[in-house]
Amino acid sequence: MILYTPMQLELVLEGFDTTRYPAYRDIEYQGVAMVVESAGFGRQKIVKLLSTNPFDYLKPELAPGSIINC
Repeated sequence: MILYTPMQLELVLEGFDTTRYPAYRDIEYQGVAMVVESAGFGRQKIVKLLSTNPFDYLKPELAPGSIINC
């Protein structure tokens, strides 16, 4: 990617090295592969499903953003 800007490189990239990203994990819950992030106290927030079964995406309890206990 090329970024054309009159700003100095230091200003464009300021704070880039201190950015924190959530710790995502791949798990299998009720036979469905998914990516989750910790919501604390043994709870996980679903980020996305990795399942190849289209019916898994129709289950409201497995929607991204849902909280599961595991």
